[in-house]
Amino acid sequence: MLRVRLEYAHPWTNHAGMYLARERGYYADYGMDVEFTSGDFFRGDPAYLLAGGEVDIALVRLNQLLFHQQGESSLISFAVMNQCQIGGIITNTSTGIRRFRDLEGKRVCIPMGVKRLYTELKEAVERDGGDFSKIVTIDPGEWEPDIRSVERGKFDAFINVAWWEPYQGSLPFDRVVVLPFADDVAPHHSYYVSVRREMLDRNPELVRHFADATARGYALACERPDEAVHALQPALCHIDPEVLRASLDAVTPSWFDDQGNWGVANLDMVRSYTSWMAKHGHLSVPEDRAMRAIDGDCVTNALLPNRSDPMPRPLSLEDVG
Repeated sequence: MLRVRLEYAHPWTNHAGMYLARERGYYADYGMDVEFTSGDFFRGDPAYLLAGGEVDIALVRLNQLLFHQQGESSLISFAVMNQCQIGGIITNTSTGIRRFRDLEGKRVCIPMGVKRLYTELKEAVERDGGDFSKIVTIDPGEWEPDIRSVERGKFDAFINVAWWEPYQGSLPFDRVVVLPFADDVAPHHSYYVSVRREMLDRNPELVRHFADATARGYALACERPDEAVHALQPALCHIDPEVLRASLDAVTPSWFDDQGNWGVANLDMVRSYTSWMAKHGHLSVPEDRAMRAIDGDCVTNALLPNRSDPMPRPLSLEDVG
């Protein structure tokens, strides 16, 4: 059993390629019996579970990846989920919000008070000529809102996943307004598909095969979205298929680079985002340590199909220290 921990409390359409690859037998072709898991963080976040050996593969954020760089339990990313970040402002047409500077005087919910999101919102509003100090920001605690919170008048807008939460409401999809951060603020990959260094060193072919099967799954999900919705439906049986399809149509373009390849990390963007986090006080480790980890191949494209990148270098005494 190959245990794959997803990044959120439940699956969503960003995982469509994995579920379709499993349904089509792409993993089984390589002798892999893959189990996708998700849930709360009572035992730790996905990166923590991966570093501790409780799962074999996990979807983690860059900050988590950089934090977990300790010898054989170091995490190595061998693919990325999206070529841009997934967050943005979500509202509907009734609020009159059409651009970031329209948020002046509005109530904006920022999930769990994440400081990085405050910084991103401030940059986006100021780049659009707005005054961030005129926005009323709200921390909802452990609750993550969706578009229903706007429909019910709790907030005027909120920050969350631009390709999922907008479609959870009762109004027609054309009433949804999404202002993504992707082109304006701190460009970055969303999640990093990662393994422990010791597992990669022990069985690189397994990781390579998982990457190949997954890439095939995402290519098929793009080509045949109805089949992707079908593969997701058992895990998301409480979600209307029309919602899944709308979300899938929104997220699909983010999966592939300019050459149409799934999973390829842009290392210049990885370094740039690392520096941005350091500049604003959001980085989990010192910047020089983070850059050494990146230079040491904690993010690699070598395991992806049809790549000739060098494999991550072997563990050294300096790494262990």
